[in-house]
Amino acid sequence: MRTFIAIDTGQKVAEIVDIVVEKLKRMGFKASWVPGSNAHLTLAFLNEVKDEKVELIASMLSKRLRGFPTFTFSTGKLGFFRHKNLPRVIWIGVKSSPILNNLFRETRVALESLGFNVDENFHAHITVGRMKFSPPYWRKLIETVEIEEVIVPVSEVSLFKSELSPEGAKYTKLFSCSFEGGLIKYDS
Repeated sequence: MRTFIAIDTGQKVAEIVDIVVEKLKRMGFKASWVPGSNAHLTLAFLNEVKDEKVELIASMLSKRLRGFPTFTFSTGKLGFFRHKNLPRVIWIGVKSSPILNNLFRETRVALESLGFNVDENFHAHITVGRMKFSPPYWRKLIETVEIEEVIVPVSEVSLFKSELSPEGAKYTKLFSCSFEGGLIKYDS
């Protein structure tokens, strides 16, 4: 199954994502939009993982992150990743946080100990949409979108399953690894 490790960014960020998507649609952008209910901050994308290895990943991550301090991060401005001078992905930025970067490193170490290759370049963001069409002057339009800053509390990371369909990706939380040491398994 396609899996990834992420921080669930909560209800307020979900509402902001939905508002941003509506603004971008009205401006003429076309994309595979992320519903606010799917909003998250990815720490590592694992791609295809055998079902029997998923619980091992969650267990190793839970052990590695036990005792990690609870912290917060805040959302920033709207941004994008480009391809051939067009936006490929539009996202909500996350203000730089040393402790968030440390969480990424700890997650990477846990996954690499299980044989996964994790990209060392961590650019914290919350994806809003994967672009299919951008209107003329797209950069100026993106710059006009104001986003309310949200403070996101973080006390756990989760292991998600991603299922692709014509309607878009469906994310299912499989495990949550609490920094206090608990591992919760969800029915999938």
